[in-house]
Amino acid sequence: MLIPALREIADGPQLDDDSHLRESDRHTPMARAVPAPFQLTTYIVETDHITRWPEHAHVEHELIWSDRGVVNMIIDNQLWTVTPGVGLWIPRGVLHEGQANPHVAFRATLFTPELWTPAWNEPCIVTLSEAARALLIHLAHTGMPAEQRLRAQQVCVDLLTPASAPHFDVPIPRDPRLRMLVDKVLSDPADDRSLDQWAHVLNLSRRTVTRIFAAELALSFAQWRTLVRMSTALGMLGTGMSVNAVSRRVGYGTSSSFIAAFRKTVGYTPGNALAAVN
Repeated sequence: MLIPALREIADGPQLDDDSHLRESDRHTPMARAVPAPFQLTTYIVETDHITRWPEHAHVEHELIWSDRGVVNMIIDNQLWTVTPGVGLWIPRGVLHEGQANPHVAFRATLFTPELWTPAWNEPCIVTLSEAARALLIHLAHTGMPAEQRLRAQQVCVDLLTPASAPHFDVPIPRDPRLRMLVDKVLSDPADDRSLDQWAHVLNLSRRTVTRIFAAELALSFAQWRTLVRMSTALGMLGTGMSVNAVSRRVGYGTSSSFIAAFRKTVGYTPGNALAAVN
């Protein structure tokens, strides 16, 4: 079973735009998904094409987490990268949109909000232990008496803790004229088309594209793409992927050039990030 925001695009063709949505649809929280008296429910999603779901909100807290691959979420014009081992906590009522590449397996767990403290009212990265992941999947697939399920759900709640690592902020331009560019770079950070090439694809002048990035983000296109690449690299390193493999996946011809860009942008080396995982 899929949450409503994902059902159409997971079962049907790729969603190229969300122009069919009324403005009220974008900002009206969806109906409750967790039946009383339970605390949570988990939806399982596996993509076979580039999948994007438009901006929406829930009346319950949501935890997006990945079993395989990377999921990009956008909250308040900021990019959040979700990889195996961590989850993204999205409080109730918070507008968000997202994108996943083909062959990604991710989960969306919705929680009744009443039992959570105000500390959970802001988006954050959550450490998701193997025990928590296994128990959430077990609950999603296994029938059991209500009292037993409630006890197991409480264990899941107790196992969730905010991650100690700070979030790496990547702003996202909102101008609709850049939608194709943003979607492509998020889905494939290795795309190395120049500013002139992108201006041609978008049927805009180089000056217009430059002006949009400067006005919205105070960044150049190249600076923004580097931030996306480093955010994606952090997520991949978090899964234990080697520095050489990550450097190729995010568009660098040599590991040395990737290491230099990573250190300049993030403040430490990819090796440091990999060591933290191991």
